[in-house]
Amino acid sequence: MLMVIPGSDISRHAVLMDRAFRFRHAVFVEEKGWEDLRQPDGLERDRFDDAHATHHICLRGDEIVGYQRLLPTTRPHLLTEVLSDLCRKRPPRGPRVVEWTRFCVAPGHREMRPRGDSPFLELAQGVVEWGMASKVDTVTVAIDWRLMVIAMQLRFFVRPLGFPKRIGRDEVVALRMSFNRETLAALQQARGCEDRVLPDTRLPSAA
Repeated sequence: MLMVIPGSDISRHAVLMDRAFRFRHAVFVEEKGWEDLRQPDGLERDRFDDAHATHHICLRGDEIVGYQRLLPTTRPHLLTEVLSDLCRKRPPRGPRVVEWTRFCVAPGHREMRPRGDSPFLELAQGVVEWGMASKVDTVTVAIDWRLMVIAMQLRFFVRPLGFPKRIGRDEVVALRMSFNRETLAALQQARGCEDRVLPDTRLPSAA
């Protein structure tokens, strides 16, 4: 089960969120070499970690093994303010589109073809469940281009918004990815169960 922390509740979960920010720093700065994100205190935070963000934390016991952040595209976000050079045209925006950011999985929990109890799959299913419950069906994301193939295998409908660019040790590409019940079913099949990963998620019934 993912832990969901709205940006407005960060102060209530200060200790866990500091661990999540340190986890982000370890992955994106220390491992991937995104030096623009380096912070002297080792906590990777930015101006988008505000009340409008939604944080998903994947835990195994007390250990953080995965993290992601969702941002509304009706407000300024990474692809409009920081990584706009990844897009040939303006990225899609609107109430049915969110930006999927800071997606990361701990070393030792990564697979080339995620299966079963994989933090990768749990996080991806969290996006789909959260989106379907929130009337969102599209995300924009800047990720290593190699993850694009995995996303397509999981039945995300993927469209590049530009060409890959070197950031640190990654070749990062901006994508538009849409999803539906077929995506959710593919994720459940890959995980080997139909259990939900978000607490209190009420998905709309099939038409």
